[in-house]
Amino acid sequence: MDLDKKHIAKIIQNARREKKLTQFELSEKIGISEKHMSKIETGKSYPALDTFLKILDALNLTLGDFGLQNTSDSYPNKLFLQKIINTSSEKQLDACADVLTALLKHI
Repeated sequence: MDLDKKHIAKIIQNARREKKLTQFELSEKIGISEKHMSKIETGKSYPALDTFLKILDALNLTLGDFGLQNTSDSYPNKLFLQKIINTSSEKQLDACADVLTALLKHI
């Protein structure tokens, strides 16, 4: 699938609105200017990779939300774990990492 600026913009804009965030709030959260966020959401520019990843994280989006699927991500448990990672707090992630570390020692 060809990801054009307008397609990316629409998905980001819809997700931001679902989260009830303003462009200003999202831009502050990810560390860019509101003007730059506006250009991304209107399809006037692509976000840089690091900005795109921050947007994904802030809006709990995945590449799948953009119609992209990594074939290595098709394993159901991997998708489940990615969802947990994308929606958990830092404290929850630390606890999960501790549990997984302990479990992996016994496998």
